[in-house]
Amino acid sequence: MSSGPKQDDLARLDSVFVDSAVPNRLREIAATSFSTAAQFWQAAFDGKLLSPRLKELILLALHASATSINAHAIKRHVERARTGGASEEEILEVLLSIVGVGNHALYFAVPVLMKELAAAGRDEEAKTPTLRPDVHAIKQDFMETRGFWNEERDLLAGLMPDYFRALSELSMEPWKNGVLTPKEREFVYIAIDCSVTHMYGPGLGIHIRNALKHGATRDEILEVFHLAALMGMEGYILGADALLTNAQYGP
Repeated sequence: MSSGPKQDDLARLDSVFVDSAVPNRLREIAATSFSTAAQFWQAAFDGKLLSPRLKELILLALHASATSINAHAIKRHVERARTGGASEEEILEVLLSIVGVGNHALYFAVPVLMKELAAAGRDEEAKTPTLRPDVHAIKQDFMETRGFWNEERDLLAGLMPDYFRALSELSMEPWKNGVLTPKEREFVYIAIDCSVTHMYGPGLGIHIRNALKHGATRDEILEVFHLAALMGMEGYILGADALLTNAQYGP
């Protein structure tokens, strides 16, 4: 079984399999297929603008996101992030930062509820309440801390004030007490919102703008996009582990 990658091995596809014998079996069975897959994997690591540590934190965020939870890949990229130099505090900050992606479901669901309430003639319930003073204060704190606001949050703040307060405090926690840089946090959000399992355009635009404000370049963001595209490799990686580890070693 694999003993875990060394930092120099992070760019090699060989290092991602649960069983270290799997790459050699893949070369025996379908050498050209494995070669092209390995080139695709390594291409995402050839970029020099993002550090190995940050690349692994971004990959961890992608696989731990609510839209794509992958237990095998989470374990893999926690280990690889530590190999790349990430601290436990940084890893935990990434995991906390991506909790809010679940809120995007409410951006879709709550307006549908309000539309149907209005259509049913339940006008009183279809009204958005005035913001409570404590919720208004949280809104102001959020805008100052995170540097943006989107109108969908107003609907949630009025209708679900206790949820909104808890969500906002969770969302601001990394910005108030975290250890990643603002640009690194925005890269994590960009990766989540551009991922094939989410593709959330409004959030992507917000976080690209914020990343640019924090000094990000076009090519850095393109490297983030390249990492997000590696999610397409997961079926190959997990499938090869399942096929060849079971076939060679049993369950």
